[in-house]
Amino acid sequence: MLLQWCNLTPFGTSKLTAIRFASPCRVQSVRIFPTGTRPFAAAPDVIARTEPEAFFMDVYFNAHPLQPGSQADGKPKLKVPNALIPTVIPYAGGQAEFAVNMGADARFATRLMIVRGDFETVSMAIYGEPVSEVSPAITSYEARPLPVLEPTPVSPALDLARSSDPTHLARQLLALIPDAPPLNLVIRLMFCLKPPNDDWDLPEFPHLYSDLHEEDMDIDLDSAYRCLSRPVADDVSPEALLRFAEKVADAISPTDNTRSYFIAEILCRSASQHRDLARMLVQTIDLERVFDTSSIDEDTVFTLLDASTNPDIAKLLDDDWFRSALDSVYSMPATEPEVKKGIRRLSNRLRDWQLFEDTLSNPSGNFVAAARFLKDIGSEEKSFGIWLSCMTTHEDLFATLQGGPTFDCTVPGSLWDSELTNVSHADYIGFVKAFIGVACVLAVYAWSDSLPNVSCRERTLGVLRLWQDVPGYREIVNHLLLLRQMTFRLECMTMDNDPPDMSGIHAENIMLNLVNEPRCYLSPHFVKCIRSWQPFTLTYISEEERQSLENAAAVAEDGPSSAIEELARSNSGPLNMDRVRVLRVAVGIIQHHVDEESAGDLEVLQTGWKENVYGLFFRSVDLAFEVGQELKNQLALSVPPPVEKGLLEQYLLLSEQILRLLAYLEPFAVTTIRTIRHLVNAAYLVFTSSDTILRDLSYSPPVHVAGRHAKQACSHVLGVLSASSTMDLPKTRSAVVLRTLLQKSQTFDGDPHQQVRQICELFTCLLPTPSDPVESTSKWVLSTLPVILGDLERLLCALDVDRKCKLVSLLITLDNGILDFGQWFISQELKHMSDLSRFIMEGQTEHVRLMAQQAVDRHIQTIERLMSPSSDHATLGVTTLSVIPRAGQAIADTMTALLSAHVYSESLLCLARLLSTNPVFTDASVQLAVALTFIRGVSVPQIHTEVVEAFERAQAVLSAIDDADLALDRLLWEFGHCLSAVVERMDDLQPSDLQVILSTLSWLCEKLPGPSDLPGLSRDKWDKLCNAFGEKKEPDIDILKTVRGKLTPLPDPFSPTRIIPQTACISIRDLETLLAPSAPVPSTPKRKLPARDILGLVALSPPTALLRSPAISGLTKMYTKNDFRELRQTPLARQNTSRLPSMHVDVSVTKFSPKLPHFLNIPSHRISGVRAWHVVANHRA
Repeated sequence: MLLQWCNLTPFGTSKLTAIRFASPCRVQSVRIFPTGTRPFAAAPDVIARTEPEAFFMDVYFNAHPLQPGSQADGKPKLKVPNALIPTVIPYAGGQAEFAVNMGADARFATRLMIVRGDFETVSMAIYGEPVSEVSPAITSYEARPLPVLEPTPVSPALDLARSSDPTHLARQLLALIPDAPPLNLVIRLMFCLKPPNDDWDLPEFPHLYSDLHEEDMDIDLDSAYRCLSRPVADDVSPEALLRFAEKVADAISPTDNTRSYFIAEILCRSASQHRDLARMLVQTIDLERVFDTSSIDEDTVFTLLDASTNPDIAKLLDDDWFRSALDSVYSMPATEPEVKKGIRRLSNRLRDWQLFEDTLSNPSGNFVAAARFLKDIGSEEKSFGIWLSCMTTHEDLFATLQGGPTFDCTVPGSLWDSELTNVSHADYIGFVKAFIGVACVLAVYAWSDSLPNVSCRERTLGVLRLWQDVPGYREIVNHLLLLRQMTFRLECMTMDNDPPDMSGIHAENIMLNLVNEPRCYLSPHFVKCIRSWQPFTLTYISEEERQSLENAAAVAEDGPSSAIEELARSNSGPLNMDRVRVLRVAVGIIQHHVDEESAGDLEVLQTGWKENVYGLFFRSVDLAFEVGQELKNQLALSVPPPVEKGLLEQYLLLSEQILRLLAYLEPFAVTTIRTIRHLVNAAYLVFTSSDTILRDLSYSPPVHVAGRHAKQACSHVLGVLSASSTMDLPKTRSAVVLRTLLQKSQTFDGDPHQQVRQICELFTCLLPTPSDPVESTSKWVLSTLPVILGDLERLLCALDVDRKCKLVSLLITLDNGILDFGQWFISQELKHMSDLSRFIMEGQTEHVRLMAQQAVDRHIQTIERLMSPSSDHATLGVTTLSVIPRAGQAIADTMTALLSAHVYSESLLCLARLLSTNPVFTDASVQLAVALTFIRGVSVPQIHTEVVEAFERAQAVLSAIDDADLALDRLLWEFGHCLSAVVERMDDLQPSDLQVILSTLSWLCEKLPGPSDLPGLSRDKWDKLCNAFGEKKEPDIDILKTVRGKLTPLPDPFSPTRIIPQTACISIRDLETLLAPSAPVPSTPKRKLPARDILGLVALSPPTALLRSPAISGLTKMYTKNDFRELRQTPLARQNTSRLPSMHVDVSVTKFSPKLPHFLNIPSHRISGVRAWHVVANHRA
């Protein structure tokens, strides 16, 4: 709301004026209006007056304390000194609004606003909200969901990726300049030809063109080169272009050593000109005679690199003869490394032009490689200008781009992401359009700044500043702003900005968005721009920020030696924004040196040794761990300390840089097991923090991108570390890395479910892939898998069924029968399942029984999935069960225990189906348990078991059991309760279904020795069922009579079978009870050996001679069983002991509880308002 409207005029020489508010308030913004404007439509008589047009204004707010609601009962108010909070407003003219951030501390407001500055008068409106003297006390808590940040759509006028003509915005901005030249001419003049200063003063400028109509027959290569220093008119005749090309061809002398250089320069200058000029030149000149092995030097290579940005020139040079010449020069021993680098880039550019043209129309093109081609072009000004001129003037290229698919995303994605693989054709076309549009706007900015035209320059800089806040556009703008010309222009605009200018304010904002990218400091022009800033001369950037940027630029200017020294510094203070920026610049410089040089990693280490910096690798590991700890603290459950804005993103980016640098330096470091574990711990901290951020939608898109890169860097560096084979067996690096990682699943810090999932994900990334060579995979299995087996078992016990089965399937594939990992895993699952089945009914509390049931059900799900026909290892699962001793007994006991506890699950029924389909076990106990499982399933309504299937499978399984092994009482009980459930579903049964039920009951009657009862079935239900049997179309009267004669219903109280729940809702107290360690069993302590006693080294015979009389002989022996009682029968032995006899034998008088199993593996669901914790199911018999 509007707090105050005022016209301020400073008083006296102090130039001060003040505003006092009627009540305490919190100011949100200050809006200044220029002279002559009417701020309020409802008050047309109010006219603003602000003089001069631009000035600086110092603003001070007093800190007014508010009384908390809890102190409103007469307690003294909070007393603070009359502090003034300062800020500076740079007013550059026009209507401007300045946001005021009064902080998140609700204890303070303001009642006084003091203004000072070099102005005559200023009209301003102050907006905010009044606050009460007593802040309301919070009496209740209202849970609210976390906000989800939705990206703000870009204005259609600025969203060039969706535009059919990406140059339209640039043409509109260019139209703000009176008598502006066409856009293609601006591009040529700003990026390609660079007219001299004298031409700018001519009245015809910029319409100064080369005269190709002269009939001068004495033209040479130098004069032809100088003739093209000006643009060629678009309306020149083809005949004139052909005559000029023929003159250039005639001027070539085979004895001229400079011919290759001049022809390369002529091609480079013609590359951005009229399209027919470049075509006629390359068709008329015998390029094979010009560019031979002896004439290709450094200048020629880099000039041709720029010229080949023209597609017509690139096609002519992309020939076998030219590539052969380049290869010959490259292979010469005397060729300089810089020339070799230029030759590689030239070869790649010739190849990439074809790739780029193909991707414009091919939906299956290599879009990522083509995007890298654009990034390489955008790194050099002349190549960038030639490519942009060709894309805007060559009608075939532009038409192909316009005919591409329509971009339908919110913002264009950055195709320069090294990890990006899934790119559609529409995404790529949108990215190319955005690149062309941004490049054209930069050309307009350069032209408006050169004239200068203030209006166009301000508008263009405002557009660039806005794009820097839009993902997709940000990467393009920041990359192109590093061109030498752009950096120089920003430097000039930020050097002198008093009085403040809107263009200067925009320029400082643009620079402030660039300084957090370390690659910007690789440009010497960017470093020069920062170091040219003088103290207290900037408008938007504070002095503290300028000093921080100065420190980072100083490190970049000094090169790798200073970067190494900065990275190796210890005790350098907290990791605040300034420190993180310097570290990122240092790591970026080292990384760039490693990437660009052939032996850059070794040279970096040698540079450090020259500076007496040793252990760079180990210091980097420590730094990575320190950053990981900071990330963990920021994401902890407790409230983290306040940090600077954007610091979380910088932590992620710094961690990614350090981890990737470690991957480069690792081959040159002598690492110990301790260092490896330290690096694994650091990568684990960064990985878990990044994963947590990626799963939280409340973070901004840049933070998510940084988190994804950091997460990928963790798996990359650990993969490099694991692949190293410098350590001998059995302690391979892979085993050390994986064991250190797996041991994290034994201690939990935070959400256990999320921690176990993250460990599993990172562990899977470090495993060999099935596509790896068989020899390397076999070596890994033999050397690593046995070492990590114990820790791996604990992780598998803590995983949920889906992830466990997926991981086990991968390990079985890698094992391929070498160690029989699959058999070992299934045997362990059976063992755990059998051990836990004892607690299904005998648990001390209901929670213990519930946890045991859930744990057993998860083991059943795992075994069932491995045996399922859809599994890749179904045959292995079935075969393993048939060879493991007592496997059938374990399964039978478990199934029987679940049925006895009146619990059931879908996985139990699936396992019974598999066992009935695959006759793995011939044991009667297993077959009986399978049959009982089918029968019980009918009485569980949640399962929806088919009645016919249950009776048919049960009868088939029971028929294979000997009569002596049939538990008829148990069968009668199950059938009785099953039939009771069948009667309730009578309406859904068909006559054929009743025939199957009657057939099964007939089989049962044959096995019975005489009439028997059917427990759980009432007389009414039995009569209803028998009547249904008799109402069939062809009832079997004899069978029905037999069944009714032998079976008698017997009602009994019945506890229904319930489904094992997938979640558990328990209180915190019950959870603590479950997790509490059991009481130890009292026992006699073990006797210490003499060598461990304090007198063990004393040479005495016997050693106890110092402590007893020789007459006492009863206390020198060790007692077992009842020896002590027998000894106490002698009077002499009684007088020297005061210990109770019961304390000397293994007899406990304390009642204790049996040890509870560690089977608590609760899925990630809410338990009484808190997230459930996973505890490893690792009980031992």
